Amino acid sequence: MTPIDKDDKLITARAEDALRIAEAHYTVETVGFLNPRQRTLISKELYPLPDISLEFFGGYPEAERTLLICRPEYADFSPDDVISTIRITGRGLDALTHRDFLGSLMGLGIVRENIGDIVVGDGEAFVFVKNRIADYIVQNLKKIGRLGIHCSICKCSEAKLPPPTVREIHGTVSSMRLDAVLAFAAGISRSRTAELISQGLVSVNFNITESASAHIDEGDLISARGIGRIKIGSISGPTRKGRLGITALKYE
Repeated sequence: MTPIDKDDKLITARAEDALRIAEAHYTVETVGFLNPRQRTLISKELYPLPDISLEFFGGYPEAERTLLICRPEYADFSPDDVISTIRITGRGLDALTHRDFLGSLMGLGIVRENIGDIVVGDGEAFVFVKNRIADYIVQNLKKIGRLGIHCSICKCSEAKLPPPTVREIHGTVSSMRLDAVLAFAAGISRSRTAELISQGLVSVNFNITESASAHIDEGDLISARGIGRIKIGSISGPTRKGRLGITALKYE
């Protein structure tokens, strides 16, 4: 696992502060939007307090970027109290990239932490943001790139998100080493896999892993720059030739 650096310590300290404030004042406190690595770090470092609930939510169950929500267990609370969904419509949205949307939002002076996932569907896009900036976005975001767009606010549950594209892969590997599993699931050579790992471009369960021999288990999530995410399903075997059967889900 990558050592905890200064930024890691800062985000952990902010999470601890939010937890203490929620306990002392019986209020809902949030930190984020957090990326998966930050979420994993906080989950390991933060311990819940009596009567204070800790949860991660980004507007929908499969969200990549999420808020840490610290709240009294018995408080009246809805995710819409802290997260707003910006619905963006306009012609030609399908041709835009995630970077186009993010660049236009940050061009309004909005910092990345205030923006959650950006999901582009059929002729519309949904951006999950902190409540306090939702009205500002609707009033000021008129274009994405050169395309004129229209923004409105809806509840998280009203966002009509396209289902993720997932491809199921079946095959065998010589071992459950990271390099062997990634090469199989991504359809690339072991040497290319070794390069990605050594360059710090591969993570397992959101922790950067620089060991090609790291052991992979059922349920592990491998992320590789330029390749995407791969979730390990079932493992069986060995076969007569000593290989292990494996099922993987590749998110495309």
